[in-house]
Amino acid sequence: MAPLLEYERQQVLELLDSDGLVVCARGLGTDRLLYHFLRLHCHPACLVLVLNTQPAEEEYFINQLKIEGVEHLPRRVTNEIASNSRYEVYTQGGIIFATSRILVVDFLTGRIPSDLITGILVYRAHRIIESCQEAFILRLFRQKNKRGFIKAFTDNAVAFDTGFCHVERVMRNLFVRKLYLWPRFHVAVNSFLEQHKPEVVEIHVSMTPAMLAIQTAILDILNACLKELKCHNPSLEVEDLSLENALGKPFDKTIRHYLDPLWHQLGAKTKSLVQDLKILRTLLQYLSQYDCVTFLNLLESLRATEKVFGQNSGWLFLDASTSMFVNARARVYRVPDVKLNKKAKTSEKTSSPEVQETKKELVLESNPKWEALTDVLKEI
Repeated sequence: MAPLLEYERQQVLELLDSDGLVVCARGLGTDRLLYHFLRLHCHPACLVLVLNTQPAEEEYFINQLKIEGVEHLPRRVTNEIASNSRYEVYTQGGIIFATSRILVVDFLTGRIPSDLITGILVYRAHRIIESCQEAFILRLFRQKNKRGFIKAFTDNAVAFDTGFCHVERVMRNLFVRKLYLWPRFHVAVNSFLEQHKPEVVEIHVSMTPAMLAIQTAILDILNACLKELKCHNPSLEVEDLSLENALGKPFDKTIRHYLDPLWHQLGAKTKSLVQDLKILRTLLQYLSQYDCVTFLNLLESLRATEKVFGQNSGWLFLDASTSMFVNARARVYRVPDVKLNKKAKTSEKTSSPEVQETKKELVLESNPKWEALTDVLKEI
């Protein structure tokens, strides 16, 4: 891995001086910070636990350390390791990647020597409240070990703008007192990025007419569902239930924020509308991500699924829904116009169903973004 940049060295020095939560802007390399601390503690004399990492990320860190010639590589504790032998793994020291469930059990049963733990590194620290297991692990660790460090990293600053005192609650669960904010307009970051400005080439990709028609239909259905939700719940804020807000990512959390306190009192209609809004937002996202065949299969599965069909608020019967299905099919296939002569018209009633069936011609409309990507790759 490349050496640390100037502002990254400053981040490391701050964390070495005092434990805390580091919140970076996306793309500033929290994985590089975590890797540096892994590199510092790859020694049998240390015992450092790492939380909230994925198996692919763990494999990546181990491979990078192996390339740099580190002898005592991190180890992964999974359910494949017997519970009786995990104590020996912990006492050998070094970096330990373990699932939260295993660590909770080992802390409660005393298999892990809490007093020997050098510290804990928490990756994706913004999720500490969503999953109570990591917070419980840190509490058990801090109760038995007052000297070990706790250093947390995250690059999802947007996750802290929801709820009441979200940052304070995260830091309380992490048992840290200092918050290190590193946005892109930070003096150290901005001065470094100004020296290495990227060359940006924007490629604007337009949707096909059929995709635009599907998008318009989904927006009309969304608007109809929002109006019906307002009718059933007049207490909801009208500004939050606008079509513009419905297109944003935190819309689901906003709805649940208002409805969670009264969720057990709501009727089946309101709960169904909330589920419909989630499905429609997913369709709007998948329209530009999936190919035409996969998207059509998704729509057909929604119509065919008895559970979804039985609990929906009636949006499948709207004219916009019909337009959505028609245009989705038109992206995949079309039925050629057949001019029937008089003789064919007279024999239409007597002909068998197999003869009446017309062949479908495949269209298979390609996704515009793949065409743009192909053009860029050809230029390269």
